Amino acid sequence: MPPEQPVTLRECIPADAPTLAIIAAATLLEAFAGLVPGDALLAHCAKNHIPAAYLSYLEKPETRAWLAELSPGAAPVGYALLTAPDFPIDLVQPGDLELRRIYLFSKFHGTGAGRTMMDLAIASARRQQATRLLLGVHPDNQRAIAFYRKNGFVQIGTRTFQVGASTFEDPVFALTL
Repeated sequence: MPPEQPVTLRECIPADAPTLAIIAAATLLEAFAGLVPGDALLAHCAKNHIPAAYLSYLEKPETRAWLAELSPGAAPVGYALLTAPDFPIDLVQPGDLELRRIYLFSKFHGTGAGRTMMDLAIASARRQQATRLLLGVHPDNQRAIAFYRKNGFVQIGTRTFQVGASTFEDPVFALTL
C-alpha cells in the first residue's frame, strides 16, 4: 500500500551531488540485494555512487537529474538521471540520450512517483531534441522491465555490465521520441 505522505519531485543542481550519491547507493542496495553479491554491490557503490561522480554528471549540459522527496521534510526516496549514452557503439545512434538511472524505494512504488520521473525524463529528452531514449536494466528486474515496456520501450540489444566480479548481460531498451 502506498504511503499517505506525498512524494514531490524537483530538478537537481550541482549542490545536490552528495544527496544523489546517498540515495543512489541506498536504492541500488535495496533493488539488487539478493541478485548481486553483497561485496560486489558495496564495491560498485564505493566507486560509482560518490558525490564527485554525480557532480561530474550535473556539470554536463545534456544531463538532468531529479530527486523524489517525501513531503514534508524533503527526505529523498528516489531519483532519475538522464545523460549521454554509455552503451556499445552498435546500439547508439546520433540523437540518443540515456535514462541512466531511475530508482525509487520499493515502499514508494505505486505512488505515481516513478511515472512522474519517467515523464520528466521523456519531456527533457524531447526538449533536448533527442530522437531516442535508451536504458539498460538488470535481466532479473522484471518489475522494471514491465514498467519500461508499459511506457513504450522496446528491447534493441544487450550490453555487458560488470559489478565487481559479477558480469551481467543487461537488456537495452529504446523509446523513439
